[in-house]
Amino acid sequence: MSEEMSKREQAVLGWLTHGLSNKEIAVALGLKPRTVEQHLQRVYQHLGVQSRVEAMVKIRRRAR
Repeated sequence: MSEEMSKREQAVLGWLTHGLSNKEIAVALGLKPRTVEQHLQRVYQHLGVQSRVEAMVKIRRRAR
């Protein structure tokens, strides 16, 4: 995907990298867990990954 992540997608990714579950991210951002799942699916598309583990690995590698 060539477009940038939305602010909400970035926020969800930020909480994900802190190890929060979808339910915990939902509470932190005032969202429903299903909405968090939808944001995560778009985040995965942006990153070119299939799972939260792959997303975390990719983000941590970028941070080096």
